[in-house]
Amino acid sequence: MKSKILATNYFEPILIEKAQGSWIWDVENKRYLDLVSGCWSVNLGHNHPKVTATIKNQVDKIIHRGMWFLTPETINAADRLTKFLPQNHDRATFLCSGSEAVEFALNLAIKISRKQKIMALKDGYYGSYGLGKDTSYYSPKGSKLKIDYPRCNEQKCDCLETYNPLIDKIMKEYASDLACFALEPIMVSGGIHKPCTNFINELCRRLQEENVLLIANEVTAGYGRTGKKFGQEHFDIKPDIVALGKAMGNGYPVSAVVTSKTHEDKLSAAELYYAQSHQLDPLGTAVATTVIDIFETENIVENSQSTIAHISQFLNSLDYPFIKEVRAHGMLYAIEIQASCDNQRDDLIRNIKDNMLREGVSLGISLRKGIVRLLPPLTISNEEIMFFKEKFIQVLDNC
Repeated sequence: MKSKILATNYFEPILIEKAQGSWIWDVENKRYLDLVSGCWSVNLGHNHPKVTATIKNQVDKIIHRGMWFLTPETINAADRLTKFLPQNHDRATFLCSGSEAVEFALNLAIKISRKQKIMALKDGYYGSYGLGKDTSYYSPKGSKLKIDYPRCNEQKCDCLETYNPLIDKIMKEYASDLACFALEPIMVSGGIHKPCTNFINELCRRLQEENVLLIANEVTAGYGRTGKKFGQEHFDIKPDIVALGKAMGNGYPVSAVVTSKTHEDKLSAAELYYAQSHQLDPLGTAVATTVIDIFETENIVENSQSTIAHISQFLNSLDYPFIKEVRAHGMLYAIEIQASCDNQRDDLIRNIKDNMLREGVSLGISLRKGIVRLLPPLTISNEEIMFFKEKFIQVLDNC
């Protein structure tokens, strides 16, 4: 398939023409079960009727305005979003992508704190450019403060005893120069790892006592993806700044940064100034409000719990010599693959992905992390799960 599209990514040799619910269709009218929710974004399924209705209605009114005007849609979205979050935030701005939201959040923390250094966990992901990219696990540049963290059986946890020396070192050597600690509650691009709750609670408590700002990167973890409404709810923490994206638009490109008036008041008008052509656009904010409506009225997070258990039970029952580990956190799943060498492992992962696609199922993979990755829509049905299970066993049996 020849194309003039710049090769910024690997593209499958099929063209997708339409989507609905958990399914996508190619131009030959073959359908595929989408177990990665687009780009981890359509937690409510593709083309949710209420979201598409909002887009159609809003397009007939206004989709864009000059940056010196606000609209009722944007005012309403800010009110709804700040109430939807678990903490008492009262300031928000709306942007276009998760990467932009994280970049805005990091720069905001630097301005508020008057410091420059950023700390993050070593497997975290914070965007595709700027400070966010340099802070992410895959970048060799940027902050050296990409710290290790414990992953444990939290029923029997002695992580604080083991990792307290690391926390002490951070507080002694780095805290005075830190603008912020950027936390991805569950590290998705980094392999689907959840850090120990006790470790994160203690680290955040001590950092915030020293006025280090806490940023929660909820771009992927938010909107029910981790089994709770927001990933931060797995911990006893109170973020100063929250970055949101992906599922907040359910496929429409809208993101947000949320903070408090207390932090806003620390900055001058010149320091707060941010000019981006589509910041606060009414179309995106109308969609964001509708998505919140759906989550609240249809009890999306509560209703997904049985689905989470169903998929987790199935994946944990798999018994193949090349499956090293299954990690499941809410509707986030990683099947870690092992082989006698990295090349064999990578070939095996590619074969699983390619054969599943031929069978009508779209999976995610990461060769860097050695995993097959699943992030299904939260609304996936039992029948669709059964379809996946049948095809997955068929493919794994032939590996």
